[in-house]
Amino acid sequence: MKKQIITIKPKPPYDIRSHWETYSSKNPQPQICENGVYRRALRIGNQKLIPFDVHLNDNVNDPRLDISIYSKVTESEQKELINKIRWIFNTEYDLNPLYKFMESDPLLKEIKNKHYGLKPDFCSKVYEGTIKAIIQQQISLRMAWTMTWRVIQKFGDCIKKDGQEFWEFPSPKKLSEAKIEEIRECKLSGRKAEYIIDFSKLVSENKFDSESLKKLNHDEIIDRVTQIRGLGRWSAETVIVTSIGFENMNPAGDLGARKAISHFYNKDNLMSEEEVRKFTEKWGKYKGIINYYLIADVLH
Repeated sequence: MKKQIITIKPKPPYDIRSHWETYSSKNPQPQICENGVYRRALRIGNQKLIPFDVHLNDNVNDPRLDISIYSKVTESEQKELINKIRWIFNTEYDLNPLYKFMESDPLLKEIKNKHYGLKPDFCSKVYEGTIKAIIQQQISLRMAWTMTWRVIQKFGDCIKKDGQEFWEFPSPKKLSEAKIEEIRECKLSGRKAEYIIDFSKLVSENKFDSESLKKLNHDEIIDRVTQIRGLGRWSAETVIVTSIGFENMNPAGDLGARKAISHFYNKDNLMSEEEVRKFTEKWGKYKGIINYYLIADVLH
């Protein structure tokens, strides 16, 4: 079948490619990012699996995403797919007001100039981001990537086109029906396996609408999420940052966030969670995205 190619133009400046180069695994998460190409599958409409890839250009001030769709889709399915890609790729966030704010601080101005156009991505759904947050609890990011791949490989969906594999994250129904022993085979603890199954049951049985969290403010989201077994404040803030909205959310309990702030503003003497929360309030609504830039600079 002849692939369909669609081009969308994100708001400049735009450099999500650098984000992928820092936060990508050699194994599907379910996306694979290599040589400027992002590849995965997404469920559309009534669970139809659509494989696609996205080619990223290198022009920060004139960015474009060339999307290749490897399955026949209706007009409505194409619209839904493109909207999801726009969400994942964070195409509509305008960095210019942030950059104007960062100009007033010599350090932040330098960071901004070094990482001009850098933007984070989003998980395709809040459910996906929540399961990943459970997996990431109290382990390194790289270890979490390995475990996430094992879960995807065992419970996710894969479609092959032109010799390439396109993976989609496991559905809530599939993980809700999993046995604890099956998830433990992915090297997760029994407790995390329980959390994943319990949360998946809530979502698959329509007892918890994870996508509706996007309509709430951060305090309301934290309150709702932390009522779920196995999800504390760290997990709730991780879900917000990766799946809902990063600009005003500083995950101060995250060790990477604390290390980044401490590196630049406390001579690498590790600040407490409370100290980081208090310190970053001066950045107002930009505290989340500024912290993301500081972490990115440390990682680079």
